[in-house]
Amino acid sequence: MKMIWAVIRPESTQRVIKALDRAGIGGMTRIHVTGHGKELGITLGAIRYMEIPKEMLMIVVPDNDVAKTVIIIRSEAKTGPENAPGEGTIGDGKIFVTYVDDAFSIRTAGKSRQGTEMT
Repeated sequence: MKMIWAVIRPESTQRVIKALDRAGIGGMTRIHVTGHGKELGITLGAIRYMEIPKEMLMIVVPDNDVAKTVIIIRSEAKTGPENAPGEGTIGDGKIFVTYVDDAFSIRTAGKSRQGTEMT
């Protein structure tokens, strides 16, 4: 199993969630976060905002669904001109993929998704 952490623009969140749902990828956690990447914040007049609102989606998928999930997130979260399909805009977000060794259900006290039941 892998966990996909996607930090994206708030205005892209619903598009991403709907596309993942249509692809049969469900079960995620959505967190409101702030931060900045290469864009180093936003300057409006004399004020510089270093913490920009973002959304983070945490999604655990089987290994064979990672590529499909990443492609969906990238295509739905990317902004920019329609005539530049390979280019997005600074601040569109980042996707991180990490290993998940185990997952346990609180309700059933058993392993989730893969593995055997706990005793």
